[in-house]
This record gives sequence, C-alpha cells and structure tokens, in this order.
Amino acid sequence: MQELWNVLLKYAAIPALVCAVIAVYYLASAYRSQRASRSALFDAERQVTHDRMVRYGVAGLGLLGLTFLLFGLALIGAGNPSAAEQSTRTPTRTVTPRVGTTPGQLATPTPVTTSSLPTVPPPPGATKTPAPVSNTPTSGHKTAVVTGTSDVGGLKLRTSPTTGDVIDQLPDGTVVELLGETRADAGLEWQRVRDPKGREGWVAGQYLIINP
Repeated sequence: MQELWNVLLKYAAIPALVCAVIAVYYLASAYRSQRASRSALFDAERQVTHDRMVRYGVAGLGLLGLTFLLFGLALIGAGNPSAAEQSTRTPTRTVTPRVGTTPGQLATPTPVTTSSLPTVPPPPGATKTPAPVSNTPTSGHKTAVVTGTSDVGGLKLRTSPTTGDVIDQLPDGTVVELLGETRADAGLEWQRVRDPKGREGWVAGQYLIINP
C-alpha cells in the first residue's frame, strides 16, 4: 500500500494535466451551450441547450477540483522523498567476530565472508514444511530455515520491515542467521537476519523454522 501511495505521489502531475485539459473542454462547452440557450427561438431548444450547459458545467467543475487535488499530491510528492530513498540513506552493518577468537583478535574483528556461511539448497520437490537443518554458524548466532513460501516465489529479504526495499527472495530451505533483533510492524513479527551471501535485512518471522 505504501509503494502504491509513493507511485501516486510521484506521477500525480500527469493525470492532473489530463484532467485540466478535459475540464477546460467541458467548461468551454458549457459556455457555448449557454450562448446557444440565449439565442434559441423555441422553448424546447432552449431547455435542451440549458440542460447541456448544466451537465458540462458540473463535469467541468468536478474535473477542475480533481485537477487541484492531483496537483496538490504532486507537490507533496516533490517535497517529500519516498520511504525507499530514506531507507537507503541510513544503511546499517554489524560486524560480528567469529567464535573461537582470542582477546587479541577481538580488537580487530573480521567480517564473516560469504564462503564461511552455510548454504543448504532446497531439496527437489520441497513441500511447504521442510525439515529443519541443524548446523552451527561461525558467528555463534542461531539459525532458521525458510519455509512456506514456495507458492509466492520465496521469502522477501527487505532493508526494513514491511515497506523496505526488497534485497532478494529467499527460496524454501535457505538457512539464515538470526541476528537477535525483532520488530513488530503491520501485524507481523519481523526478524533481522543474515542470508548465506552475507546480506543483512528483515524477514517475516512466521516463515522461519528456528533450529534448536
């Protein structure tokens, strides 16, 4: 819903211009009908042109009001950056040292590389409830398995809950690390995770099976 609203704000000027042109046409037609009504010789002809003037006038005024509304939305969209642009301005990155390092090594933590993260491909013909995969990542965090998203193409990994940009779609069977941060938004519980490629983001927790 938020993405649709952002698109409406961004492109509201286009339908506003269209409505303005149509409103001018209707108002001009109403003016012509008014002049024709005054010059009509018969009452029937005068009544017909008067009714036409009223219809054109009401339609033109309605479209004119819609034009002002759309121009107002266009001005709002031009003054406020979208939620996607705001989210990219404040990226977050947490570097976690590996388990088994000495105190001297903790002074210079090394980010976990992609090759050190476990990758479990989805089994052929995977169902919506794959068996949890038990493994221990080098970072010491708990892991969870993506499940129940095969019918929608995978679980969306977002930069922020609900309205954040989609980083990728994780298929069923993908093992992710739970970074210990949760947030409730839009009636869902969101988990901050790291995927097998080392990318961090937020996913809906209802599609995760947490490994013991």
